[in-house]
Amino acid sequence: MFIGLKKCNLLHVLFLKNMKFILILLFSFFTLFSFGQDNRMIVVIDPGHGGKDPGNLNVTKGMKVEKELNLLIAKKLGNYIDQYLGHKIKVVYTRTTDVFIPLEERVAKANKMNAAYFISIHCNASDNPAVYGTETHIHNIKSKTSRELGLQIEKQFKTRAGRNSRGLKLKTDRTFNLLVLKDSKMPAILVETGFMTNKAEEAYLNSERGQDLIASAIFRGFRDYVKLKHGITMRTPGNNVADKKGPVYKIQIMASTGPVSLNNPDFKKIGKPIEEVKITNSTSPFNYKYYVGAFSDKREAKKMLKQIHETSFKDAFLVRFD
Repeated sequence: MFIGLKKCNLLHVLFLKNMKFILILLFSFFTLFSFGQDNRMIVVIDPGHGGKDPGNLNVTKGMKVEKELNLLIAKKLGNYIDQYLGHKIKVVYTRTTDVFIPLEERVAKANKMNAAYFISIHCNASDNPAVYGTETHIHNIKSKTSRELGLQIEKQFKTRAGRNSRGLKLKTDRTFNLLVLKDSKMPAILVETGFMTNKAEEAYLNSERGQDLIASAIFRGFRDYVKLKHGITMRTPGNNVADKKGPVYKIQIMASTGPVSLNNPDFKKIGKPIEEVKITNSTSPFNYKYYVGAFSDKREAKKMLKQIHETSFKDAFLVRFD
């Protein structure tokens, strides 16, 4: 009787030890699983062409070919999304280097990961060198979401970048299908950022400023659409989400009569994204204003203002937007 009881107690102890070990393993597994999950919406950015496929060639000696321009603009767009929407949206590129990737693989990648949106970046060409401007292509008029997103982007090309918008283009306008639009399972657009065959526009696309403004316009159109469609609001540099239900505070660092490169060394020293706003229909000689941040909390905005006063911008001040 005593021996049986001893065995029973021993089994009980072993059982408890094993259960403790199993529970620790289960806890570790679920902890890793829950923290490892990334529930952010995915947007696939596709820099057109690459590798052995250069796309449109440069017209002017020393200018970049299309595959290079596409990649530069695509990365700038992705950086904007990471900075301001990265808390809700994950950026995935079809390529990040100069490699050739078949069209089928680009679409398959987006479809496989159940991406929410597909944005392909290209530069245009024409037999007529006088033609210039932006276009956003969708598959057909039934692609309602793609259509709405494309319209937002073309709107920003006019207002943000000051470009000649040639509008939304459908399969019927092209008279042929675009595989990355036809075979995608998610809303998809192909953005033609400008005509390389127009010398003035080619120079614009090759400039840092032109690339910044084009990428910014695409981002703003995408930003406005996902806020309207999904309720996603921007994350500010201070990690606060500026909500238009209340006032938003921005820090104006300067105003100028003409555009200032966003790669200005003094801008770089701030270490935060700089927003350029072009002022139209104003009697003021200052046609451009430059801001940092978009804070819903005035105290956070003041903290940032104090940091900016330690740079070259001693006269920076808060501006309230209702």
